[in-house]
Amino acid sequence: MKTEITVKQEQILEAAIRRFSHFGIAKTNLTEIADDLAITKQALSYYYPDKQSLILAVEEKLTTDYINKLKEEIQAVGSVEKGLIKLTEVKTNFFEKYFMLALQADHLENMPDGSLRSWKEELKNKELGLLIPLFEKGATDGELKPLDAAKTADIFLDTLYAFSRCIKDKGALPDVAAFKDISTKQREVIRLFYKGLKTETWEN
Repeated sequence: MKTEITVKQEQILEAAIRRFSHFGIAKTNLTEIADDLAITKQALSYYYPDKQSLILAVEEKLTTDYINKLKEEIQAVGSVEKGLIKLTEVKTNFFEKYFMLALQADHLENMPDGSLRSWKEELKNKELGLLIPLFEKGATDGELKPLDAAKTADIFLDTLYAFSRCIKDKGALPDVAAFKDISTKQREVIRLFYKGLKTETWEN
């Protein structure tokens, strides 16, 4: 059962996500988020004493939501190929939904404590924590050729990150066609990637 504090924290985080996504992180202050919730800045500060702590809480919430969804989708499929497709679907959906937030977050990489860089490393480690067992199971079940699961998962994720970087580097908000295009290209990469890993006798 959620406590009153937990409920209020979730309300603040949702309000912060809306503000950050629409106006940008740099152009949003705690007073504006408090006004959206009809509370005082002092009341908001009880839960998040400064903007940096709120940003980190937003990052943690979105990361948790993303990883939980990804874990659920991967565990529901029966092959590595389907698991990789699910990963790209979940990743693309989150990237599209929170694109402006991701774009703004990149500008905070020079935060003094290096927290954003640490968050990105943590996110990738969590993704690897789901992908490595997927590749290991694929090799054990005979779906994939013998492989270094950790190295393979790392290369695969770096390839997907490169696609995301191409869109973010353009700066402007992509349209639906742009996200559809990246999804199509990612599926093609998966097809080629998987074809090189799959054993000749595997049928699904």
